[in-house]
Amino acid sequence: MGSFEGKAARLQRIESGQEQYGPGDRKEQATRFYLDEMLDEIVERAAQRSNRRPRTPVRLLISLAGFSPITTVLVYRLLKPQRMLVVTSLNAQSSIDVIGEQVIGAGRLRHQDFRHAPVVPTDPLGIYRVVRTELEELEKRDEERPYAVIDITGGRKVMSAAAALAAWQLGLDLCYIDSDYDPARLRPVPGSDRLLLLDNPTALFGEQSMSAALEMFANGAFESARQRYDELCEIVAEPGRARFMRALSELYRAWCDLDLTALPQGVRAVEKALHHVRHDVSAQTARRLERQLTFLHLLAEGDHDSLLVCFFVLGEHYRDVGRHDFAALLYYRAIEGCLAGRLERLAAGFSCGRPDYTVLTADPEGLRARYVDIQRSLGRKDADGTLPPVIGLMSAAVLLAALDDDMLRSAQLSGPKALSHLNSLATTRNKSVLAHGSATVGAKESQTLGAKARAVLRGYWSTLGTGDDVAALCEELKFVRTDR
Repeated sequence: MGSFEGKAARLQRIESGQEQYGPGDRKEQATRFYLDEMLDEIVERAAQRSNRRPRTPVRLLISLAGFSPITTVLVYRLLKPQRMLVVTSLNAQSSIDVIGEQVIGAGRLRHQDFRHAPVVPTDPLGIYRVVRTELEELEKRDEERPYAVIDITGGRKVMSAAAALAAWQLGLDLCYIDSDYDPARLRPVPGSDRLLLLDNPTALFGEQSMSAALEMFANGAFESARQRYDELCEIVAEPGRARFMRALSELYRAWCDLDLTALPQGVRAVEKALHHVRHDVSAQTARRLERQLTFLHLLAEGDHDSLLVCFFVLGEHYRDVGRHDFAALLYYRAIEGCLAGRLERLAAGFSCGRPDYTVLTADPEGLRARYVDIQRSLGRKDADGTLPPVIGLMSAAVLLAALDDDMLRSAQLSGPKALSHLNSLATTRNKSVLAHGSATVGAKESQTLGAKARAVLRGYWSTLGTGDDVAALCEELKFVRTDR
């Protein structure tokens, strides 16, 4: 039997004419020896080296064959199709007999499942017609579209180009045999072969698929985009941008879901992926992402003020994509958090969850009287003459009004009319299907609630004394819509 290396050396001697292996010229003898003595081990090695297996059994293999039958036979052995069509140029049909001997027989194809068709290499429509006709016949027979793969390894280069175009048009997968090349002998190195299986010709660069994934991403379907980018990472020739967008899609998914435990890992993944594609991403996009990553670090660490900004930014996002009930809920949380945050900053130790009003003011009775008066002027049903045991959005606004706090003026909440408007907005949210009712929030209501949330957030931010521009921060935190 001998080792594989010994067989490779013998193949070389046959090719050079130093040894005979049956009738025919050197090329015919070398091909026969390769198929008789080396093919089984080469198939085993190629199977281990190949990038992946087909997603389903191959109903039809269309293989381009040139003067050498070897790659067609190798692809057949690796894919084990149920039916096979060999396409050759008019002057390269001598390989057909050799291919037939290797693929037809017990445990292999029946004669009726093996076909061959000559084409004019420079006529792309010729290859397209042959492939389409074969697909249509099988579709009629099976009553469904068969899973087919086009092997573009053999044949002339112009045939491979035409076959790739046919695969693109017909939505078929592609494969080819990749091998190390021996420049001295002008042939592949035996045993270095591997099968590369691609979803379709666009997978070579993935531009169309990348565009489709980007459309999902830009529309806020981050989980669907992540799944598509994950698939593209396995099939495109240059997966850097797909990996970057996969990481960014997952980060944005976690951000939208307020999945704070997933944010640190997501931030690290985007930082790593961004480093590898920095030359493909615009400076503007890179700067925005870096600002977002810094912000998300703070958010994941539980920073209260970052969470308030997050509520508003996510509200804007959901309103942009037409999910107004979600937007209303998030705007409400932003307003409520700002008002409660202001109250708790007025006195150390004061909590809106369990309020001790003696901590908030030296005159709790006076505060109670003013609070009740404002509540009644608004026609609120909970104006029962007591201070609230738990402070919500409107009770926080009324308490700040009773305290005559400066924030209300900068937040455009000063005066009975402004408080009454806020009360009506809160009622809109409370009646929504995501709160306590069954009503749907419309675009106009979510826009009005968003404008109020923006004003309250700015008013709250002005009391922090940091000098930071929260409007500019919110602008930087808008999700990017591009992969460049």
